[in-house]
Amino acid sequence: MRAEFYVSGYASAEEEGIHRYLFDTEKRTIRETASVSGIESPSYMAVHPNGRVIYSGEKHAGEAEVVCYALQGMEKEPVVCGKLPTGGISACHISLDSACEYLFAANYATGSIAVFALDIDGMLVGRTDFVQHKGCGIDPVRQEGPHCHFIYCDWDEVYVCDLGLDTVFIYDFDRDSGKLTPTDRNIRTSPGDGPRHLASHMAYPDKLYLITEMKNDVYVLNKKNDRYEVIQKISSIPKDCTAENTAAAIRFTKGGSRLLVSNRGDNSIAVFNVNHDGTLNAPVFSTSGGDCPRDINLIGGHSTGEYVISANQNSGDVVIYRLEDDNTLTDTGIHVQAGKPTCVVPAVL
Repeated sequence: MRAEFYVSGYASAEEEGIHRYLFDTEKRTIRETASVSGIESPSYMAVHPNGRVIYSGEKHAGEAEVVCYALQGMEKEPVVCGKLPTGGISACHISLDSACEYLFAANYATGSIAVFALDIDGMLVGRTDFVQHKGCGIDPVRQEGPHCHFIYCDWDEVYVCDLGLDTVFIYDFDRDSGKLTPTDRNIRTSPGDGPRHLASHMAYPDKLYLITEMKNDVYVLNKKNDRYEVIQKISSIPKDCTAENTAAAIRFTKGGSRLLVSNRGDNSIAVFNVNHDGTLNAPVFSTSGGDCPRDINLIGGHSTGEYVISANQNSGDVVIYRLEDDNTLTDTGIHVQAGKPTCVVPAVL
């Protein structure tokens, strides 16, 4: 199997902030096929299903921007074809809706979110909405104000994880106008938990899986009467962990039988089995292969096996593991340096 993926991360405008790699699982080889410079710290990415357009959130000292790139063949560098301001600072997460009509951005530093319309080819058209969160949490250092960390559209609802306010905000979304409307269906975590990212499961449409950055807990949430209730709360770190840890990425395997979480500080990847009722078994832990696994993602499938890509921000390592049946990770020997990687996204071939 040959799999392609993108890695982005913190970099100056003069440095290469996005890399594209081609991984051959049979030969156990990796080759960089393209890179992009000229964009300051493209911290998170999304890939259009047409395979010809990718997006990043530019994270720099001033107002952040979402950036659109056009791909022009496997061996050519993506070309910047559009930029729009997000209205806030530090665009740490972006995502597409399932119809690819809108792009969403979450601004961490200023605690705001933005919505952008796309044309039929995936190009940026304009910003359709902007919402500023207000308030604070109990931690005077990490929660002195709102910090939007994740945004996800589920057709006519938009979910926003706000680490600073210990809340997953749920907005109604008007698909004609691209406007957001606040609701009273928000999900509150325990004070000081710091909700970071969500994952959804194809077999359990009424469930959400939330990782908290500050307390390293996975919440399993079940939707009942239009509200979410907590049915399980389980730690993402080992019981004997003594490191100061902040959980980061949360991902399902392709078939949804397992859930993975990356742990920064413990520098581990936790692998949970998913039970038939959607709850999780105790995790198995493996090394992330470096320092500060900001993101993880999966490539491959049932016939070839699944591989985990670990992006370690502080040490710069991008490491590829094979995910085994017993939930352990086996090192493939693929280790590359990619600056300060913060996001890994499989390509559309």
